[in-house]
Amino acid sequence: MGLSLHDSAVRRKVPFVPGNPLRVGIYTCGPTVYRYAHIGNLRTYLLTDLLVRSLRFLGYGTRSVQNITDVGHMHQERLERGEDKVIAAARAAKKSAREIAEFFTEAFFRDCRRMAFLPADVYPRASEHVPEMISLVRSLEERGVTYGEGGYLYFDVEKAPGYGDLSGASLGGGTPARRTEAGAHRHKKRPEDFVLWMPAEPGREYQWDSPWGRGWPGWHIECAAMAIRHLGPEFDIHVGGADLRFPHHENSRAMAMAATGKRFAALWMHAAHLLVEGKKMSKSAGNEYTLDDLENGPPGGGRGFSPEEFRYYCLILHYASPMNFTWAGQAGAARALSRLRDAYRKLASAGTAGEEAATTLREKFRAALEDDLNLPRALAVVHDAARSGIGGETVRSLAGAWDGILAVGLLPEAGAEGATACGMEGVPGEVGELARERAARRRAGDYAVADVLRKRIRAAGYGIDDTGTGAGRLRKL
Repeated sequence: MGLSLHDSAVRRKVPFVPGNPLRVGIYTCGPTVYRYAHIGNLRTYLLTDLLVRSLRFLGYGTRSVQNITDVGHMHQERLERGEDKVIAAARAAKKSAREIAEFFTEAFFRDCRRMAFLPADVYPRASEHVPEMISLVRSLEERGVTYGEGGYLYFDVEKAPGYGDLSGASLGGGTPARRTEAGAHRHKKRPEDFVLWMPAEPGREYQWDSPWGRGWPGWHIECAAMAIRHLGPEFDIHVGGADLRFPHHENSRAMAMAATGKRFAALWMHAAHLLVEGKKMSKSAGNEYTLDDLENGPPGGGRGFSPEEFRYYCLILHYASPMNFTWAGQAGAARALSRLRDAYRKLASAGTAGEEAATTLREKFRAALEDDLNLPRALAVVHDAARSGIGGETVRSLAGAWDGILAVGLLPEAGAEGATACGMEGVPGEVGELARERAARRRAGDYAVADVLRKRIRAAGYGIDDTGTGAGRLRKL
Protein backbone atom coordinates (compact mmCIF):
# COMPACT_ATOMS: atom_id res chain seq x y z
CA MET A 1 0.00 0.00 0.00
CA GLY A 2 2.75 2.44 0.94
CA LEU A 3 2.85 5.26 3.45
CA SER A 4 0.20 8.00 3.35
CA LEU A 5 0.20 11.06 5.61
CA HIS A 6 -2.33 13.81 6.24
CA ASP A 7 -1.03 17.04 4.70
CA SER A 8 -2.46 20.07 6.50
CA ALA A 9 -1.82 22.23 3.46
CA VAL A 10 -4.23 20.25 1.25
CA ARG A 11 -6.38 18.94 4.13
CA ARG A 12 -6.29 15.28 3.12
CA LYS A 13 -4.11 12.21 3.20
CA VAL A 14 -1.58 11.99 0.40
CA PRO A 15 0.95 9.32 -0.64
CA PHE A 16 4.32 10.08 0.94
CA VAL A 17 6.95 10.57 -1.76
CA PRO A 18 10.20 11.84 -0.21
CA GLY A 19 12.88 13.59 -2.18
CA ASN A 20 15.40 11.03 -0.93
CA PRO A 21 14.13 7.90 0.89
CA LEU A 22 17.51 7.56 2.59
CA ARG A 23 17.36 11.06 4.08
CA VAL A 24 13.80 12.22 4.83
CA GLY A 25 14.13 15.80 6.05
CA ILE A 26 11.92 16.67 9.05
CA TYR A 27 11.69 20.03 10.82
CA THR A 28 9.86 20.37 14.14
CA CYS A 29 9.01 23.59 15.94
CA GLY A 30 10.63 23.05 19.32
CA PRO A 31 10.27 24.70 22.72
CA THR A 32 10.56 28.33 23.73
CA VAL A 33 12.75 27.74 26.76
CA TYR A 34 11.36 29.97 29.48
CA ARG A 35 9.49 27.28 31.47
CA TYR A 36 9.09 23.54 31.88
CA ALA A 37 7.34 21.68 29.06
CA HIS A 38 3.77 20.73 29.96
CA ILE A 39 2.00 17.57 28.85
CA GLY A 40 0.35 19.36 25.91
CA ASN A 41 3.79 20.30 24.58
CA LEU A 42 4.98 16.74 25.03
CA ARG A 43 2.00 15.30 23.19
CA THR A 44 2.92 17.54 20.24
CA TYR A 45 6.57 16.48 20.31
CA LEU A 46 5.44 12.84 20.47
CA LEU A 47 4.21 13.22 16.89
CA THR A 48 7.75 13.78 15.64
CA ASP A 49 9.01 10.80 17.63
CA LEU A 50 6.30 8.54 16.19
CA LEU A 51 6.99 9.88 12.69
CA VAL A 52 10.74 9.24 12.89
CA ARG A 53 10.30 5.80 14.46
CA SER A 54 7.68 4.83 11.86
CA LEU A 55 9.78 6.03 8.93
CA ARG A 56 12.77 4.02 10.16
CA PHE A 57 10.54 1.00 10.81
CA LEU A 58 9.36 1.25 7.19
CA GLY A 59 12.91 1.39 5.89
CA TYR A 60 13.51 5.12 5.38
CA GLY A 61 16.49 7.10 6.57
CA THR A 62 15.76 10.34 8.42
CA ARG A 63 17.34 13.68 9.24
CA SER A 64 15.38 15.34 12.03
CA VAL A 65 15.84 18.97 13.10
CA GLN A 66 14.11 20.51 16.13
CA ASN A 67 14.83 24.11 17.06
CA ILE A 68 15.33 25.64 20.48
CA THR A 69 13.87 29.16 20.73
CA ASP A 70 16.12 30.84 23.28
CA VAL A 71 15.61 34.49 22.25
CA GLY A 72 13.26 36.80 24.20
CA HIS A 73 10.30 38.01 22.16
CA MET A 74 8.75 41.08 23.77
CA HIS A 75 9.73 44.71 23.99
CA GLN A 76 11.40 46.06 27.12
CA GLU A 77 8.33 48.17 27.87
CA ARG A 78 6.37 44.98 28.55
CA LEU A 79 8.90 43.28 30.80
CA GLU A 80 7.29 44.52 33.99
CA ARG A 81 4.13 42.64 33.00
CA GLY A 82 6.26 39.51 32.67
CA GLU A 83 5.51 38.89 29.01
CA ASP A 84 9.10 38.34 27.93
CA LYS A 85 9.32 35.35 30.22
CA VAL A 86 12.95 34.47 29.48
CA ILE A 87 14.21 37.84 30.63
CA ALA A 88 11.62 38.29 33.39
CA ALA A 89 12.57 34.92 34.88
CA ALA A 90 16.25 35.82 34.60
CA ARG A 91 15.73 39.05 36.53
CA ALA A 92 13.84 37.29 39.30
CA ALA A 93 16.56 34.65 39.64
CA LYS A 94 19.43 37.19 39.37
CA LYS A 95 20.69 35.29 36.34
CA SER A 96 21.16 36.18 32.71
CA ALA A 97 18.51 35.31 30.15
CA ARG A 98 21.02 32.97 28.53
CA GLU A 99 21.54 31.08 31.79
CA ILE A 100 17.80 30.70 32.29
CA ALA A 101 17.32 29.55 28.69
CA GLU A 102 20.06 26.95 29.10
CA PHE A 103 18.49 25.66 32.34
CA PHE A 104 15.12 25.11 30.67
CA THR A 105 16.76 23.66 27.57
CA GLU A 106 18.33 20.96 29.72
CA ALA A 107 14.97 20.41 31.45
CA PHE A 108 13.40 19.92 28.01
CA PHE A 109 16.02 17.34 27.04
CA ARG A 110 15.44 15.52 30.34
CA ASP A 111 11.71 15.32 29.64
CA CYS A 112 12.42 14.04 26.13
CA ARG A 113 14.51 11.23 27.57
CA ARG A 114 11.78 10.38 30.09
CA MET A 115 9.24 10.21 27.24
CA ALA A 116 11.63 7.94 25.27
CA PHE A 117 11.81 10.40 22.37
CA LEU A 118 14.54 9.59 19.88
CA PRO A 119 16.93 12.55 19.79
CA ALA A 120 16.88 14.88 16.79
CA ASP A 121 19.95 14.92 14.59
CA VAL A 122 20.28 18.68 15.14
CA TYR A 123 18.92 21.03 17.82
CA PRO A 124 19.66 24.49 16.40
CA ARG A 125 19.39 27.36 18.86
CA ALA A 126 17.84 30.58 17.59
CA SER A 127 20.49 32.71 19.32
CA GLU A 128 23.21 30.95 17.29
CA HIS A 129 21.53 31.47 13.91
CA VAL A 130 20.97 35.22 13.77
CA PRO A 131 23.42 35.62 10.82
CA GLU A 132 21.24 33.19 8.82
CA MET A 133 18.15 35.17 9.81
CA ILE A 134 19.72 38.44 8.69
CA SER A 135 20.74 36.84 5.39
CA LEU A 136 17.19 35.58 4.82
CA VAL A 137 15.72 39.02 5.58
CA ARG A 138 18.14 40.62 3.11
CA SER A 139 16.98 38.18 0.44
CA LEU A 140 13.39 39.22 1.11
CA GLU A 141 14.37 42.88 0.95
CA GLU A 142 16.09 42.35 -2.41
CA ARG A 143 12.90 40.76 -3.74
CA GLY A 144 10.85 43.79 -2.78
CA VAL A 145 8.53 42.11 -0.29
CA THR A 146 9.49 44.19 2.76
CA TYR A 147 8.90 47.71 4.05
CA GLY A 148 9.60 49.63 7.23
CA GLU A 149 11.02 52.63 9.04
CA GLY A 150 12.68 53.51 12.31
CA GLY A 151 14.56 50.23 12.53
CA TYR A 152 11.43 48.11 11.97
CA LEU A 153 11.21 45.91 8.91
CA TYR A 154 8.00 44.11 7.92
CA PHE A 155 6.99 41.39 5.48
CA ASP A 156 4.29 42.47 3.02
CA VAL A 157 1.95 39.48 2.86
CA GLU A 158 0.11 40.87 -0.18
CA LYS A 159 3.28 40.23 -2.19
CA ALA A 160 3.40 36.57 -1.15
CA PRO A 161 1.52 34.41 -3.67
CA GLY A 162 -0.61 31.78 -1.97
CA TYR A 163 -0.56 33.43 1.45
CA GLY A 164 -3.28 31.78 3.52
CA ASP A 165 -3.24 28.47 1.62
CA LEU A 166 -1.78 26.56 4.57
CA SER A 167 -4.05 27.88 7.30
CA GLY A 168 -7.09 29.10 5.38
CA ALA A 169 -6.55 32.65 6.67
CA SER A 170 -7.87 35.44 4.46
CA LEU A 171 -6.32 38.87 4.10
CA GLY A 172 -8.17 41.53 5.99
CA GLY A 173 -9.40 39.26 8.74
CA GLY A 174 -6.15 38.57 10.56
CA THR A 175 -4.62 39.88 13.74
CA PRO A 176 -0.99 40.75 14.40
CA ALA A 177 1.32 38.25 16.05
CA ARG A 178 1.59 39.93 19.46
CA ARG A 179 4.55 37.82 20.47
CA THR A 180 6.93 39.90 18.38
CA GLU A 181 5.09 43.04 17.44
CA ALA A 182 3.93 44.71 20.63
CA GLY A 183 4.11 48.50 20.59
CA ALA A 184 5.08 48.71 16.94
CA HIS A 185 1.74 48.40 15.12
CA ARG A 186 1.81 51.99 13.90
CA HIS A 187 4.39 51.00 11.30
CA LYS A 188 2.25 48.32 9.68
CA LYS A 189 0.09 48.57 6.59
CA ARG A 190 -2.26 45.71 7.53
CA PRO A 191 -2.76 43.34 10.50
CA GLU A 192 -1.35 40.28 8.74
CA ASP A 193 2.00 41.90 7.92
CA PHE A 194 4.57 40.77 10.45
CA VAL A 195 7.89 41.96 11.78
CA LEU A 196 11.18 40.65 10.40
CA TRP A 197 13.51 42.89 12.40
CA MET A 198 13.01 45.46 15.15
CA PRO A 199 15.25 47.90 17.03
CA ALA A 200 16.67 47.00 20.43
CA GLU A 201 15.44 49.17 23.26
CA PRO A 202 17.74 50.08 26.20
CA GLY A 203 18.40 47.19 28.54
CA ARG A 204 17.68 44.38 26.08
CA GLU A 205 20.10 41.50 26.59
CA TYR A 206 19.51 39.85 23.22
CA GLN A 207 20.47 42.23 20.40
CA TRP A 208 22.62 42.15 17.27
CA ASP A 209 23.98 44.49 14.60
CA SER A 210 22.19 44.38 11.25
CA PRO A 211 21.78 46.43 8.04
CA TRP A 212 18.67 47.97 9.68
CA GLY A 213 20.38 48.93 12.91
CA ARG A 214 21.09 47.18 16.17
CA GLY A 215 18.12 45.03 17.07
CA TRP A 216 16.65 41.56 17.13
CA PRO A 217 14.74 39.22 14.79
CA GLY A 218 11.02 38.53 14.61
CA TRP A 219 9.76 35.16 15.74
CA HIS A 220 8.64 33.83 12.35
CA ILE A 221 11.97 34.44 10.61
CA GLU A 222 13.74 32.21 13.11
CA CYS A 223 12.27 28.83 12.14
CA ALA A 224 12.41 29.61 8.43
CA ALA A 225 16.12 30.45 8.64
CA MET A 226 17.02 27.43 10.77
CA ALA A 227 15.04 25.00 8.62
CA ILE A 228 16.71 26.26 5.44
CA ARG A 229 20.14 26.20 7.09
CA HIS A 230 19.90 22.56 8.19
CA LEU A 231 17.56 20.99 5.62
CA GLY A 232 17.79 23.25 2.57
CA PRO A 233 15.12 25.34 0.81
CA GLU A 234 13.07 22.21 0.11
CA PHE A 235 12.57 19.36 2.55
CA ASP A 236 9.98 16.69 3.21
CA ILE A 237 7.93 17.29 6.37
CA HIS A 238 7.29 20.20 8.74
CA VAL A 239 5.79 19.21 12.11
CA GLY A 240 4.19 21.26 14.88
CA GLY A 241 1.17 21.86 17.05
CA ALA A 242 -2.17 22.89 15.57
CA ASP A 243 -1.89 26.22 17.41
CA LEU A 244 1.13 27.13 15.27
CA ARG A 245 -0.62 26.68 11.94
CA PHE A 246 -1.49 30.39 11.95
CA PRO A 247 0.26 32.71 12.10
CA HIS A 248 3.62 31.03 12.70
CA HIS A 249 3.66 28.29 10.07
CA GLU A 250 1.79 30.37 7.51
CA ASN A 251 4.33 33.16 7.92
CA SER A 252 7.40 30.90 7.96
CA ARG A 253 6.22 29.26 4.77
CA ALA A 254 5.48 32.59 3.06
CA MET A 255 8.90 34.03 3.88
CA ALA A 256 10.87 30.96 2.90
CA MET A 257 9.07 30.60 -0.43
CA ALA A 258 9.40 34.31 -1.21
CA ALA A 259 13.11 34.34 -0.38
CA THR A 260 14.15 31.14 -2.19
CA GLY A 261 11.53 30.55 -4.86
CA LYS A 262 11.34 26.96 -3.58
CA ARG A 263 8.44 25.09 -1.95
CA PHE A 264 9.96 24.92 1.59
CA ALA A 265 8.17 21.97 3.25
CA ALA A 266 6.52 19.50 0.90
CA LEU A 267 4.10 18.27 3.57
CA TRP A 268 2.80 19.74 6.85
CA MET A 269 1.72 17.67 9.88
CA HIS A 270 -0.04 19.14 12.91
CA ALA A 271 -0.78 17.56 16.27
CA ALA A 272 -4.16 18.43 17.76
CA HIS A 273 -4.67 20.27 21.05
CA LEU A 274 -4.60 18.66 24.48
CA LEU A 275 -7.17 19.86 27.04
CA VAL A 276 -7.31 19.02 30.74
CA GLU A 277 -10.72 18.00 32.05
CA GLY A 278 -12.24 19.78 29.05
CA LYS A 279 -10.42 23.06 29.72
CA LYS A 280 -7.45 24.81 28.18
CA MET A 281 -4.30 24.47 30.26
CA SER A 282 -3.15 27.60 32.10
CA LYS A 283 -1.25 28.48 35.24
CA SER A 284 -4.20 30.52 36.50
CA ALA A 285 -6.48 27.48 36.20
CA GLY A 286 -3.93 25.32 38.01
CA ASN A 287 -4.07 22.60 35.35
CA GLU A 288 -0.82 23.17 33.43
CA TYR A 289 0.64 19.77 34.30
CA THR A 290 4.21 18.59 33.75
CA LEU A 291 5.64 15.07 33.87
CA ASP A 292 6.61 15.74 37.49
CA ASP A 293 2.98 16.60 38.27
CA LEU A 294 1.87 13.30 36.73
CA GLU A 295 4.42 11.36 38.76
CA ASN A 296 3.27 13.11 41.93
CA GLY A 297 -0.33 12.12 41.23
CA PRO A 298 -3.62 14.04 40.99
CA PRO A 299 -4.37 17.05 43.23
CA GLY A 300 -5.71 15.87 46.54
CA GLY A 301 -3.69 12.66 46.50
CA GLY A 302 -3.64 9.39 44.63
CA ARG A 303 -1.31 7.20 42.62
CA GLY A 304 1.17 8.91 40.36
CA PHE A 305 1.87 7.94 36.75
CA SER A 306 5.07 7.30 34.83
CA PRO A 307 6.05 8.96 31.54
CA GLU A 308 5.57 5.56 29.84
CA GLU A 309 1.98 5.45 31.12
CA PHE A 310 1.34 8.95 29.80
CA ARG A 311 2.88 7.98 26.46
CA TYR A 312 0.53 4.99 26.28
CA TYR A 313 -2.43 7.28 27.06
CA CYS A 314 -1.45 9.47 24.11
CA LEU A 315 -1.18 6.45 21.78
CA ILE A 316 -4.82 5.57 22.37
CA LEU A 317 -5.81 8.58 20.24
CA HIS A 318 -4.70 9.55 16.74
CA TYR A 319 -2.29 12.48 16.72
CA ALA A 320 -4.78 14.63 14.76
CA SER A 321 -7.60 14.03 17.27
CA PRO A 322 -7.96 16.47 20.19
CA MET A 323 -7.05 14.83 23.48
CA ASN A 324 -8.87 15.51 26.74
CA PHE A 325 -6.57 14.53 29.59
CA THR A 326 -8.34 13.40 32.74
CA TRP A 327 -6.88 11.74 35.80
CA ALA A 328 -9.45 8.96 35.46
CA GLY A 329 -8.48 8.46 31.82
CA GLN A 330 -4.79 8.35 32.74
CA ALA A 331 -5.52 5.77 35.43
CA GLY A 332 -7.41 3.64 32.91
CA ALA A 333 -4.52 3.85 30.45
CA ALA A 334 -2.06 2.82 33.16
CA ARG A 335 -4.16 -0.25 34.00
CA ALA A 336 -4.42 -1.19 30.32
CA LEU A 337 -0.65 -0.95 29.88
CA SER A 338 -0.05 -3.03 32.99
CA ARG A 339 -2.37 -5.77 31.70
CA LEU A 340 -0.71 -5.68 28.30
CA ARG A 341 2.76 -6.06 29.79
CA ASP A 342 1.58 -8.95 31.97
CA ALA A 343 0.12 -10.70 28.93
CA TYR A 344 3.36 -10.38 26.95
CA ARG A 345 5.50 -11.61 29.85
CA LYS A 346 3.33 -14.72 30.17
CA LEU A 347 3.37 -15.35 26.41
CA ALA A 348 7.15 -14.95 26.25
CA SER A 349 7.57 -17.92 28.61
CA ALA A 350 4.74 -20.04 27.20
CA GLY A 351 2.44 -20.33 24.20
CA THR A 352 3.12 -21.67 20.73
CA ALA A 353 5.34 -20.30 18.00
CA GLY A 354 2.49 -19.41 15.62
CA GLU A 355 4.69 -17.88 12.95
CA GLU A 356 1.92 -17.80 10.33
CA ALA A 357 -0.40 -15.86 12.65
CA ALA A 358 2.53 -13.60 13.59
CA THR A 359 3.10 -12.74 9.94
CA THR A 360 -0.50 -11.61 9.60
CA LEU A 361 -0.20 -9.49 12.74
CA ARG A 362 3.02 -7.91 11.46
CA GLU A 363 1.30 -6.99 8.22
CA LYS A 364 -1.65 -5.43 10.06
CA PHE A 365 0.65 -3.40 12.32
CA ARG A 366 2.62 -2.14 9.34
CA ALA A 367 -0.58 -1.26 7.46
CA ALA A 368 -1.76 0.78 10.45
CA LEU A 369 1.46 2.80 10.47
CA GLU A 370 1.23 3.33 6.72
CA ASP A 371 -2.26 4.77 7.19
CA ASP A 372 -1.21 8.19 8.52
CA LEU A 373 0.50 6.79 11.63
CA ASN A 374 -2.71 5.23 12.93
CA LEU A 375 -1.32 4.25 16.33
CA PRO A 376 -4.74 3.43 17.85
CA ARG A 377 -5.19 0.79 15.15
CA ALA A 378 -1.61 -0.43 15.58
CA LEU A 379 -2.18 -0.68 19.32
CA ALA A 380 -5.28 -2.78 18.65
CA VAL A 381 -3.04 -5.22 16.73
CA VAL A 382 -0.70 -5.36 19.72
CA HIS A 383 -3.64 -6.27 21.96
CA ASP A 384 -4.83 -8.87 19.42
CA ALA A 385 -1.39 -10.50 19.58
CA ALA A 386 -1.61 -10.59 23.39
CA ARG A 387 -4.82 -12.64 23.07
CA SER A 388 -3.57 -14.86 20.24
CA GLY A 389 -1.63 -17.42 22.24
CA ILE A 390 1.53 -16.81 20.19
CA GLY A 391 4.51 -17.20 22.49
CA GLY A 392 8.20 -17.83 22.96
CA GLU A 393 10.71 -16.25 20.61
CA THR A 394 7.94 -15.26 18.19
CA VAL A 395 6.20 -12.99 20.67
CA ARG A 396 9.55 -11.62 21.85
CA SER A 397 10.32 -10.72 18.24
CA LEU A 398 6.93 -9.03 17.83
CA ALA A 399 7.31 -7.10 21.08
CA GLY A 400 10.81 -5.95 20.17
CA ALA A 401 9.76 -4.74 16.73
CA TRP A 402 6.55 -3.07 17.87
CA ASP A 403 8.10 -1.39 20.88
CA GLY A 404 10.47 0.25 18.41
CA ILE A 405 7.41 2.41 17.71
CA LEU A 406 5.41 2.29 20.95
CA ALA A 407 8.35 2.57 23.40
CA VAL A 408 6.20 1.53 26.36
CA GLY A 409 8.13 -1.58 27.51
CA LEU A 410 5.97 -4.47 26.33
CA LEU A 411 8.68 -6.78 27.65
CA PRO A 412 11.59 -5.86 29.94
CA GLU A 413 13.97 -6.18 27.01
CA ALA A 414 11.56 -4.94 24.31
CA GLY A 415 12.40 -1.25 24.61
CA ALA A 416 16.07 -1.92 24.01
CA GLU A 417 15.34 -4.28 21.10
CA GLY A 418 12.94 -1.84 19.54
CA ALA A 419 15.40 1.01 19.83
CA THR A 420 18.10 -1.16 18.29
CA ALA A 421 15.76 -1.93 15.40
CA CYS A 422 15.72 1.81 14.78
CA GLY A 423 19.53 1.95 14.85
CA MET A 424 19.59 3.57 18.31
CA GLU A 425 20.48 2.75 21.93
CA GLY A 426 24.05 1.53 21.92
CA VAL A 427 24.29 0.92 18.18
CA PRO A 428 26.69 3.31 16.41
CA GLY A 429 24.84 5.85 14.27
CA GLU A 430 26.68 4.85 11.11
CA VAL A 431 25.61 1.22 11.59
CA GLY A 432 21.99 2.27 11.96
CA GLU A 433 22.25 4.35 8.80
CA LEU A 434 23.70 1.38 6.90
CA ALA A 435 20.78 -0.76 8.12
CA ARG A 436 18.21 1.81 6.95
CA GLU A 437 19.95 2.24 3.58
CA ARG A 438 20.00 -1.53 3.15
CA ALA A 439 16.26 -1.71 3.91
CA ALA A 440 15.56 0.96 1.31
CA ARG A 441 17.64 -0.94 -1.27
CA ARG A 442 15.75 -4.15 -0.53
CA ARG A 443 12.41 -2.35 -0.96
CA ALA A 444 13.64 -1.08 -4.32
CA GLY A 445 14.68 -4.61 -5.34
CA ASP A 446 18.39 -3.69 -5.40
CA TYR A 447 19.47 -6.86 -3.61
CA ALA A 448 23.08 -6.81 -4.82
CA VAL A 449 23.75 -3.50 -3.08
CA ALA A 450 21.74 -4.69 -0.04
CA ASP A 451 24.09 -7.67 0.28
CA VAL A 452 27.13 -5.38 0.14
CA LEU A 453 25.62 -3.24 2.90
CA ARG A 454 24.96 -6.33 5.03
CA LYS A 455 28.67 -7.21 4.74
CA ARG A 456 29.64 -3.69 5.80
CA ILE A 457 27.34 -3.98 8.82
CA ARG A 458 28.91 -7.34 9.69
CA ALA A 459 32.40 -5.86 9.31
CA ALA A 460 31.38 -3.26 11.91
CA GLY A 461 30.60 -6.06 14.34
CA TYR A 462 26.81 -6.34 13.94
CA GLY A 463 24.45 -8.90 12.47
CA ILE A 464 21.05 -7.97 11.06
CA ASP A 465 17.93 -10.11 11.21
CA ASP A 466 15.22 -9.39 8.65
CA THR A 467 11.93 -9.48 10.53
CA GLY A 468 9.64 -7.79 8.02
CA THR A 469 9.76 -4.59 10.09
CA GLY A 470 11.78 -2.32 7.82
CA ALA A 471 15.39 -1.75 8.82
CA GLY A 472 15.63 -5.14 10.53
CA ARG A 473 16.87 -5.94 14.04
CA LEU A 474 20.55 -5.30 14.70
CA ARG A 475 22.50 -7.45 17.15
CA LYS A 476 26.07 -7.41 18.39
CA LEU A 477 28.14 -10.31 17.02
